[in-house]
Amino acid sequence: MRNVLVAFFILFFVYSSSLAEEYKIESGITITEHNYEQYIPELKRLLIPSAFPTVINGLKEGWINVPVIEKGYYPAPRGFAEFTRKNAGKFKVGKDNMLVGEKWQAGLPFPEPKTGAEFGWNAYRRYCNEECVFPKVIFWLFNKNGQLERKFGFNLYRKFWFGRTDIPPVPEIPGNNGKLNCKEAIVVLHPFDVKGFSMVRIRYEELYKEDDVYSYIPAIRRLRRLTGADVTDPMLGSDACYDDFEVFRQKINTRMSFKFLEVKDFLVPKHYNKRPKEPFIKRNCFQVEWEIRPSWVLEMYENDPNYAYSKRVLYIEKEAGISNCHAGENYDQKGRLFKVNTPIVWARDDVTRLYGWFGGLYKDHISGHTTVMDLVPYWKNPMIPLDKFSMKVLLREAR
Repeated sequence: MRNVLVAFFILFFVYSSSLAEEYKIESGITITEHNYEQYIPELKRLLIPSAFPTVINGLKEGWINVPVIEKGYYPAPRGFAEFTRKNAGKFKVGKDNMLVGEKWQAGLPFPEPKTGAEFGWNAYRRYCNEECVFPKVIFWLFNKNGQLERKFGFNLYRKFWFGRTDIPPVPEIPGNNGKLNCKEAIVVLHPFDVKGFSMVRIRYEELYKEDDVYSYIPAIRRLRRLTGADVTDPMLGSDACYDDFEVFRQKINTRMSFKFLEVKDFLVPKHYNKRPKEPFIKRNCFQVEWEIRPSWVLEMYENDPNYAYSKRVLYIEKEAGISNCHAGENYDQKGRLFKVNTPIVWARDDVTRLYGWFGGLYKDHISGHTTVMDLVPYWKNPMIPLDKFSMKVLLREAR
């Protein structure tokens, strides 16, 4: 009897091992509506947690499939990589989250981060393709069943005055003298009921100085100044707010605290050198190729009862050397998972190594409502006139 039991457990172990090997997610396989169930344990292990239900539902409904490819090599833009290399050992995070050391010019302040605060500063100083950028954007709004409710389009302008690495002048626009970090503007072009909505955001380099944010609201024909609460409100009924663009657009402040959790492999969209094949957007999902890539997982605690979130969890690309975020999960003041940004589909030009992005998902985890951000980056055109950050010019553009 004992020999029979031993033989049974050996056979069971061999059978289980063969199943695990058969259903392992690796490059070369494609997960579809017909075989996704056998990959559910692996998808749960490899997908960023907030992406799991969206991807599983997309597979179940037959909207998407998940082709898994070999992990790509994505070097940082040359100038950014050089500034990052030169920053080694120059900085530390001091009291009130201040960056202490030499004057920061550009690149990641911590080439080899070790503490949560250092990861946080790298996320804040990550490479942003918007040294000068002009993407055309469409927001697609889907209900919890994946049905399209509406869409609206806008132009987005962003220009950095400081921290520039690859588009001259480097590292700062002459005459700025460390005052401005960047300016950003949007102007909505369609549909008619929101046409002309415009926003200008001015970010100062000084850590303690809050952003200036102004918005023109066509419905009341008034220009208003926005507060910190307004920049976490949904944008025109969507699930995206200004502080969540590119997952993390918020300015580091003195109240935040950080906790580095782990390095882990995740299944994330590849970095594309041209727009993914159409149709790119499949309901509230992206039809893209996926890679298994290592990411840092960072928790950021807001410690501010007046802010929309109590905590953020960032999933930060480890190998590309730019600290771009694959996804983010944001918790409300009651500790509930609230807004999630996942996945981000990154764009990369193979010649210049400049980065952009082709899309992102903004989902209200409580209601199930999703906004898909679909855009075309124009990183090769650095000449954005300064008057693009004027309300008068933006409104003229919307006519």
